[in-house]
Amino acid sequence: MPELRGVQATEEVKQEWKRAYSLYVQANGDPYDKKNDRTERIGYVARALRLTRKQAKRRIRNYEAWQRNIKKGLVSA
Repeated sequence: MPELRGVQATEEVKQEWKRAYSLYVQANGDPYDKKNDRTERIGYVARALRLTRKQAKRRIRNYEAWQRNIKKGLVSA
């Protein structure tokens, strides 16, 4: 459903994505191991927002996909 990109998510959901991603960027990861870096950052977001790792990972992944879609011009900010 490409015509509905960005329409399904409400503003509240997008705010959750932004909050999770801002915590993700602030988190200290593992500078020597790329995979472990992401894992540790996602764990930090999960602890900070009191979510499961899966929920935190999904919020971060959704934010990143949303930003890619904005960059491609598929959705508006």
